[in-house]
Amino acid sequence: MTWLGIRRRFYCFLFHNPELRDELFATSYVVPQRILAGIRSTLFIYCLAVLISNLAVNVAHGAGWNWAAYFTTLTFFGITLYYGFASYTTIAYAWKQQKIRTDGAATLVDSESASQSPPLSDIGEGYIKNSMPREIAQTQPPSLAHQVALASQWILYESFTCFAPLVSLIYWALLFPTQNDILDSGLDTWMGVSMHALNSVLMLCEVGVFAKTPYRYSHFWILFVFLALYLALAYFMVGVYGFY
Repeated sequence: MTWLGIRRRFYCFLFHNPELRDELFATSYVVPQRILAGIRSTLFIYCLAVLISNLAVNVAHGAGWNWAAYFTTLTFFGITLYYGFASYTTIAYAWKQQKIRTDGAATLVDSESASQSPPLSDIGEGYIKNSMPREIAQTQPPSLAHQVALASQWILYESFTCFAPLVSLIYWALLFPTQNDILDSGLDTWMGVSMHALNSVLMLCEVGVFAKTPYRYSHFWILFVFLALYLALAYFMVGVYGFY
């Protein structure tokens, strides 16, 4: 496939995909729009705080060089990115809907004023132009950045909901029973629970309550690419640093 063909397919995926629209990524079946925007923004800030705290602790203990080599860290980084994109798309859509409602109310007032206006013979052309009702919402084509944000949220949602339970299962079933001092402080407990237990709780909340995002098996090759890249990173860390 030529470079031009790749660009065309990418453009069609972004702008001619009926599933890549705000209603599927920025709304919920249960939670109202503004509350959903607030929840996702709060979760983004929380996940970012956990991620930065985990990095700071690793750097303080001289382990900052291998911080990004853990599958848990990369998965939680993906969760943080997901909530970052989800916050943007949800807030943008809520603002768009508010603007439509505001313009709709203004249009109704203008229409009522126009219906009570004096006869055409008694007024000038300027009054007619100023009294014409505005359209509720003119259809504006979505920007490239907005469509890329929706596509990124889609892929991150699928990776988030697949990798988060895998991290929790491996950690609590295999690693935690063999390391009694792994949560030996309040800070370690907070980060450990957030990155190994709360991640799955958030996954269940997104799938069951917050998100309308569809799954597509055609996207799963991207998840396999993510796993292959991590496997390559793991082999590199073992071969070069003897660390895994």
